[in-house]
Amino acid sequence: PGLMHPLTGNDHLIALMLAGLFIGRQVSAGWVAISGLMLALGLGTVGALLLGAQAWMEAAIVFSLPLFLALQWVKHGSSVNIALVIMSLFMVAHGWAHGVELAGMNFSFIFGLLVMSTTVVCMFSVIGTAIESRLTVVSDA
Repeated sequence: PGLMHPLTGNDHLIALMLAGLFIGRQVSAGWVAISGLMLALGLGTVGALLLGAQAWMEAAIVFSLPLFLALQWVKHGSSVNIALVIMSLFMVAHGWAHGVELAGMNFSFIFGLLVMSTTVVCMFSVIGTAIESRLTVVSDA
């Protein structure tokens, strides 16, 4: 069940896809960025298990989608690091929502959730890298 959960919520799936595209297009050490996002997602899940639902959670999730889309236009440099911090903060909200929705889940569920979330981000990171290399070839021509 944990493996499928990130694929069944459109808001979570879109956030993971956009994060992966961003990382693939902008970040040279993608595995570090992906690890940070998954740590934030896991911390949010644990936060929900410890503290329950919070009023800010759903608003943060709704706001994260247009924000993650807007961050796609961030260019290389220190702005990329700031964008990754922002994405990580909003990933905490996504993890929090998972934890609240699935109260009483066990470690294997959380593990599956993180594995599938990581898989989606990695897949879209590869796509983002391909898009960026294609854009670079076109702009150099």
